[in-house]
Amino acid sequence: MSALGLALLAAASTQAPAPPAFAVGVESVYVDVFVTDGNRPVVGLTAADFELRDNGARQQAELVAVESLPLTTFLVLDASTSVDGEKLVRLQAAARALLRSLRPGDEAALVTFDHEIRVRVPPTGDRARLERGVGGILPGGATALFDALYAGTMLASGRGRALLVLFTDGEDNLSWLDAGQVKRVLEESNVLVQAVGVVPTPEISPFDKSLAERTPAGEAPHLRTLRQLAEITGGRFWPASSPGKLAEAFVAIGDAMKTRYVLRFEPERGRREGLHTLDVKLVRARGRVHCRKAYFVGPRAP
Repeated sequence: MSALGLALLAAASTQAPAPPAFAVGVESVYVDVFVTDGNRPVVGLTAADFELRDNGARQQAELVAVESLPLTTFLVLDASTSVDGEKLVRLQAAARALLRSLRPGDEAALVTFDHEIRVRVPPTGDRARLERGVGGILPGGATALFDALYAGTMLASGRGRALLVLFTDGEDNLSWLDAGQVKRVLEESNVLVQAVGVVPTPEISPFDKSLAERTPAGEAPHLRTLRQLAEITGGRFWPASSPGKLAEAFVAIGDAMKTRYVLRFEPERGRREGLHTLDVKLVRARGRVHCRKAYFVGPRAP
């Protein structure tokens, strides 16, 4: 494992990681919200269309213009032995397509994982450097998926609006951490995870409602886990029916980020420390709401 992976996992094994947190009574809370009708985004909503509750208490929320919030995208890509040949070519093309969709002022980073976790390109706005990093991926080794998701979350936390796009073509077979430990970290982070996996269903569009909007009957356990981890953060699992469909999934994630809503509210002074549950509903429109289920409040600011 790389020095980065060892350092991050040593922290995880010795103590609970310090989660990104809002100081009590100081910080506004931002919630990324996606609204869909089947496989289509619902656009044109206003703040009055949403009801937001923090630990059951209704909050006065306002909409923040997405364009005013720079985004840092962390590409966390499976580079294990199985991602080779044509699959690698397709993955590289999909990553480049997502990078091209970033707006001026946005940054991105590239992390790959197999039996090691490597930061190939740290956060930067240099698209040429990022594309060179994508082109230099050489697969080999086992799949430390949970360790990579943890490492990517720790790297992305504290960077304002952070998106983590995770790709894997298989299940974890090496990690020190398990899904439960990663789940806790994701609940306490401010990172939005969108996960992409290869699901061999050539007769069904990868964005058909039966796959993207509900749990399919017979879904493989490792895919169910990946979907659940993404949904904790307000993200989704995006199935690609074949490696040739990966670019569609990555581009769809980029498009979804452009149609998201960002709600901001000012919590009451003196709110309790710890995990706060979030509940966002539509009150004047129809659609399915995807958003983070909780956020973490840190110690009171001095």
